[in-house]
Amino acid sequence: MKDLSRITGYGCIVAGVGPAGMGFLFNALKTGQITTLARHGLLILDAGGTHASGKLGAGRLGEYRITANSVGDVFLDCLRDPALADVLAPLEGEPCLERIRADPYSSPRLDEIGELLEAASALVLAHITALPGVEMWCGTSLDTLQYLDGTSILTLSHEPEVAQRTSRLRTENLVLNLGGQQCPERLTQSLNRQGLTPSRRARIYSGDELLRMPPGQLRSLLLPRLRRGGRVCVVGGSHSAFSMLDVLADALRNTRVKEITLLHRSPIRLFFENAEEARAAGYHYDAERDVCPISGRINRSGGLRYRALAIGQEILATGRIEECAMDIQLVQTGPGSAQRLELASEVLADAPIVVQCNGYQPILPTISDAHHQPITLREVNGGLDSDANGNPCDIHGQRLAGLYMFGLGAGLAVDPTLGSEASFDGRIYGVWQFHNHASLPALHAIIARNASDDALGSDTAHSVDQVIASDRGMASVSGSVMPSASDKTIDKSSANSVVSEKASADSLAQASEAEDFSSALKVLSDSLGLQQKSRMA
Repeated sequence: MKDLSRITGYGCIVAGVGPAGMGFLFNALKTGQITTLARHGLLILDAGGTHASGKLGAGRLGEYRITANSVGDVFLDCLRDPALADVLAPLEGEPCLERIRADPYSSPRLDEIGELLEAASALVLAHITALPGVEMWCGTSLDTLQYLDGTSILTLSHEPEVAQRTSRLRTENLVLNLGGQQCPERLTQSLNRQGLTPSRRARIYSGDELLRMPPGQLRSLLLPRLRRGGRVCVVGGSHSAFSMLDVLADALRNTRVKEITLLHRSPIRLFFENAEEARAAGYHYDAERDVCPISGRINRSGGLRYRALAIGQEILATGRIEECAMDIQLVQTGPGSAQRLELASEVLADAPIVVQCNGYQPILPTISDAHHQPITLREVNGGLDSDANGNPCDIHGQRLAGLYMFGLGAGLAVDPTLGSEASFDGRIYGVWQFHNHASLPALHAIIARNASDDALGSDTAHSVDQVIASDRGMASVSGSVMPSASDKTIDKSSANSVVSEKASADSLAQASEAEDFSSALKVLSDSLGLQQKSRMA
């Protein structure tokens, strides 16, 4: 049986060092709270970052062969804070920075943004990991997460080239952003809810994967499936869907493919800086629902921008992408006439290739409760049902305090104080958001929870913290006060020695044999005359 008597505790664990996780660390550095996180023990871990898996900081962003939906200056703004000046000084003169600076108000390619984020993240991570109390583990995957009343118990695995480490950790604050994924089953379910079904011969491809392929690879992948005829069908209506149309039209030009069909549920929405621009473009919008009340922008959150906007405008006006001589058929499946669904059914029946561009789901470890029963997170349109801190909600309505998720596939709800259009009901995520409003509430919540733990700083609080409860051979530790970075490993004998100063041997035996954490804590608390401190959201 695996020895679980030694479980390492940290005040905060950041799992996933892509744009969202790095946004949190950038914010911690800019606000000066990184030293507070380090004092309580900060662990940064990512499955990448090894010689085999490459650099950290950009996730898959730099692999996409499309333009961003923001101008370059938006990304530069993430690096401008005076608190970052000394740390990022070595970036000066780097080609990845100078290329974007040279044309800051155009939309750069995502591979250029990825290169910049990786370079900046390497400097920030080097600075942070030099602080006492901070550790970083690369080549490390988060496999399981056990949620115990505000505390997370993590099980990790490591790549062979990485030295073996403790495989069980605990923390009261887990910043969990492992990236997003597209599941074919989700697309099928979405179509089924509209009365639509892909044909039996259809192959569903992830748009996320196709957007990272060069034209030659796309042709080699898709053309063999069209040998017996049929059409290419893209499902979605936002930036990624129109970027996909652009990429496919370019890759399949001068082939037997002459038309691509786009199935979209909602009307195609275009972004404009103001009403004058929209009117000049001949775009009709709802003055009540499509206008951001704060900025005056049209479809600020949900509209196509830059290259995707140009492609969308051309398709809406002409029904084709002229540069590639490719006809584009738009079929809306949302509320409307029955003929829409009939046409959509005909399209799917004739499509051996269906490309999924209708959103992401978060990549998650296996999540369970104190009794090892699965926890399912509740979803809403565009991501997870989470609050302003990024704390998700399970399907029973219980908010999981201490767990923070705001990255791709999770997102955050629109903040009315920042503005958005009323017609947008999705989730907000993006590099600038990760570096600013998405991760800042999570940072504040973590600092507050750590301060609360500091207020308990007595031997008694430490003794409660160090209870190790047995549950059918699975041990867990819940943290009220985290050990210092220099002494983070808690073994059973040291926990017992602390407790024995304040409890009888009988009470300790009862705590050690308790079936779950809650009963163990109650036994020990009753013995010590303590009142449990609830950490439920």
